[in-house]
Amino acid sequence: MSLVITQFFGVVNDNLLKQVLTFGLAAAGVWGGVLGDGGHSWVAVALVLPFLLFGAIAGQLADCYSKQLVTVRVKQAEFLIVVVAFVGFYFNNVWLALLAMFLLGTQSAFFGPAKYGVIPELVADSKISMANATIIMLTNVAAILAVVIGGAFYEAYRGTAVDGSPDGKLWLPGVALLFFAILGLLSAKQMPTLPASAPGMKVRWEFFAPYIQTIRNMHGGDTPILVVCLLKAMFYMLAYIMMLILADYTLVLGISEKKVSLYLFGTVGVSIAVGSVLSGVISRGGIQPRLILVGGIGFGVAALLLALAPSSYVVIHPADEKRAAQGVTGLPKGARVSYYLERSKDRLIEVRADLKLQKQGITLDQRLKDVQAGNYQAMVISSAYLNTFPNRKVSPEKDSNGTEFYHLTQIDSQEPSGLVAVPVESRRNDLWFVVGCLFVVGASAGLYVTPLQALLQKLSPVDSRGQYIAASNAIDAVLEVGGVGLFYLLRNLGVGAQEIFYLVVLVAVLTMALFVARIRPHIHKPAWN
Repeated sequence: MSLVITQFFGVVNDNLLKQVLTFGLAAAGVWGGVLGDGGHSWVAVALVLPFLLFGAIAGQLADCYSKQLVTVRVKQAEFLIVVVAFVGFYFNNVWLALLAMFLLGTQSAFFGPAKYGVIPELVADSKISMANATIIMLTNVAAILAVVIGGAFYEAYRGTAVDGSPDGKLWLPGVALLFFAILGLLSAKQMPTLPASAPGMKVRWEFFAPYIQTIRNMHGGDTPILVVCLLKAMFYMLAYIMMLILADYTLVLGISEKKVSLYLFGTVGVSIAVGSVLSGVISRGGIQPRLILVGGIGFGVAALLLALAPSSYVVIHPADEKRAAQGVTGLPKGARVSYYLERSKDRLIEVRADLKLQKQGITLDQRLKDVQAGNYQAMVISSAYLNTFPNRKVSPEKDSNGTEFYHLTQIDSQEPSGLVAVPVESRRNDLWFVVGCLFVVGASAGLYVTPLQALLQKLSPVDSRGQYIAASNAIDAVLEVGGVGLFYLLRNLGVGAQEIFYLVVLVAVLTMALFVARIRPHIHKPAWN
């Protein structure tokens, strides 16, 4: 139980810091633009890169020393790290907060092999799946807690700021991180003392060479454990991409960060917990690799539905005298508004029945020029097309009331066009459709990853289990960083956040093909059950 509680508070801290930084560096965040378009993706890089850099050493230490001792030491380090985060937030130093994110990822990298490597030492083989399901379930409960309070904490931290100077409760994120770090340390000290699995092993203080040797051992073994690691890593890559996509759903659905945290991230966390528990119940008495295929198919189908789901809309109109936004509710009575999609017309009628809506051609640039010329007082388009105007850059801002809007700027001259775009909140049914799809995504993810984690632990040699888990974590990190980089590249090329779900679907299909080709022939073997 102490392991579970320690893991719980560690995940809360990881995700709380990640969430506050992600919102702050996102398109409309208080530090938006500091790291460029899609800059919030670097938060994920700061968290996962240490798994690649230090995982090899961490795996050896988990085998060479008691896993309980390793856990206590990393939790002591966590306390010092969150002090750095506190200073960064309090003095509005985003670089110091990002350093704390990297250091927190480093302590998580050292905790990972000890955390998962100790499970087979504490429970029988028949209970490995349920033990992993419990860990994954509570991990996601912790992530939900962090995500939900993260959005609220960020808004309290930001206050009424509309630029890079938050003026809210500057102490709040740091104090919360310190509180959870203390609870995690106290819990770690209650873990039972266990002997080291390889006490005489000489630790190689190298970054990458131990990985290479371990991966060679995986490849040369009599089980496809390397493929198990790849399947797990591909899942985490998709998970990171999806979390970055959802951070931009303030625009896609026209909702606040708080609603994104509660409805979207919260749903994913709850549903992963549900899927993990369901996997543990189905696998009671053994491991059920068939659930990997079921989970992968569900994940891919739900991601496709998210790609096809209707997005919200933005109303583009001239800025007022303060270059601020009014949005659809601030347009004059009877204002002439152009539209192309019938769905957008229907939505505007629901919000403002008095508007004079006129259908106009599909050419966005011409419609924009008509608004500038005063032929129309506004135009409405799908939020997915906001970044597709030629020679115009979209710059996010917030007014003093926290209303999110976007300035359209000429790329060649860097001069404001005098136009702003304001999201229209999506229909409730559209929001609930996205929530439903995300629930399927999360439940499928729980079914998918739980048996993979159990297989990794069971198929790893006892005396080098920590190194195998560390190598698996490093493979996770490589694909996660690759996924984050791909997201960053696509967003800077003008690809909409929702459109990136098509990439998620493609990778999910490739993952299932790999499972059928390399894993399915082994699932009837006694060692796999």
